[in-house]
Amino acid sequence: MAEAATALFSEKINKYGVLGAGLVSLDTEFTLRLAKSLEENEKVVAAAGYTGGSTETLAVPQQPPKSLVPAGPAPGLAEAVAAWNNKDSGVPLKREHVMEILDETYRVQAIVQQEISVLARELAEAKNGKKRRKPLTFLEGHKKIQELDLPHEPLEDGGESTFQQLLMQYQEDDDVMLLAGKLLHPPPKGSSETAKVIGIDRIIEIHKFMVKEMEKVLTEFKQLPEATRCSFTAKACETTAELLVSVAVEQQLSVRCEDVEQAVTLYEEALQQHPVFSGCTEQLATMMQQLVGSTQARITKDEFLGVLGHMGKCSKEAKVFSKKLYEDYRSKTCAIPEAYRRFEEFSDSMAPPDDLPDISQVEMQLCLDEYRDDAAVRQAWQQSGAEASMMLQSMMATGIFPPQMGGSAPSATEDRKKASKIKASDVIEMQELMVDELKRLNEATASALKKGGAEGHEWKPELLTQMIQALASAAVERRFNVSQEEMTMLGVQHAVVLQRNERFARATQNQQEILMQLPQLCQAASAS
Repeated sequence: MAEAATALFSEKINKYGVLGAGLVSLDTEFTLRLAKSLEENEKVVAAAGYTGGSTETLAVPQQPPKSLVPAGPAPGLAEAVAAWNNKDSGVPLKREHVMEILDETYRVQAIVQQEISVLARELAEAKNGKKRRKPLTFLEGHKKIQELDLPHEPLEDGGESTFQQLLMQYQEDDDVMLLAGKLLHPPPKGSSETAKVIGIDRIIEIHKFMVKEMEKVLTEFKQLPEATRCSFTAKACETTAELLVSVAVEQQLSVRCEDVEQAVTLYEEALQQHPVFSGCTEQLATMMQQLVGSTQARITKDEFLGVLGHMGKCSKEAKVFSKKLYEDYRSKTCAIPEAYRRFEEFSDSMAPPDDLPDISQVEMQLCLDEYRDDAAVRQAWQQSGAEASMMLQSMMATGIFPPQMGGSAPSATEDRKKASKIKASDVIEMQELMVDELKRLNEATASALKKGGAEGHEWKPELLTQMIQALASAAVERRFNVSQEEMTMLGVQHAVVLQRNERFARATQNQQEILMQLPQLCQAASAS
């Protein structure tokens, strides 16, 4: 799964809750871009019926680029889907098939959600006045779902990821985006009156409970034999997990899934500002990604050690390089265009060898869980800087400090003493300095690009973002003698205080907004 997915997944759960909402209806990297498109197009959002806004006609092209619509008669939908699921077929999809697939996916998901909700209620109900004592296992829950003989989504057999890439080409097509928006924003099915009674405190209590239940589901699934795990599709995992969590909530908390979903929508604005709720939804998102990731075979321990060793080497060299680059930039011997050129060259030199597998954050965590009993793996993990890197990426995407994934404290006594002397108020000052530096760097980058700093050279958004973060972090380290890795760990250490602090929340939000502007600068530079 794409590592950028967590942010969108959290947003989806923030809006509709996990229960009965369809945990993963589309790949979340695509959905993130779709959400941005919908935010910019009030007509589409308003037409979907979720927010107010202008309904005036917008000057938006109704057709995708001609290159995406091949000539010739379109085959039937079933034939088109079968060809698309066959990645080697090379058969393109017509626009009408794209719309039919979106419409059919929405129809199927509505049926599945309804059937899962009914099944959850049946399984949670007391039999002969007695509640079920033993909870369903993952395999039992999956068998119950199979017995429903639910309809399948059109692209469930393998063509979904490539379809999402194609769909991104239709962002300026109102009709296509309206159908895609229905998938992102399914209407809640619960009772509005009951939702009002549930209230915010109860919603948070329910989501805390959901986290515990999801942890049980994930732990159980990871303990299944690899052959059994790999036999499950992503959709089967998502649906089964949703069923098991829903049954537990209805059975033990006596609340209906649909009503919780409705309550989350009702109190959406307040919940988005609540750190405990945000933390719960982030944990649920991460665990669902791990559940789906667990269906894939793990890389070997030697391969994992190789990945960690390369990360450790890169981490050490990057610290030296970033410090030198910042000092040169600060002394004005290196302007932004030259800094970017040097940063790009360094990044290319740090590319992993061809024999090392490319694994995601989720796969990193799953491999750690698999091999954590090995002393060499634990040592390599600590030396690699992987945990701080993963935490930083997650925090930058969501504004939430995740829990320590490796469960390891700083290995050196000196590091522990240093961390104990730094207070939450110090971390807030660091974050505010980080924002100030990011603003200056952002302005310098925009100025350089306007002056033609990008002439004859492609500015890559991801690479530029990494460089700007590295320079800003170097400025913080120079002032406070705290590295980016240490600052991330301090954020986790003081997370409870920080997530309730308005200054820190404001600084983190500003930081995200600044970094989100960088891709726009790159796009503008490429167009000029």
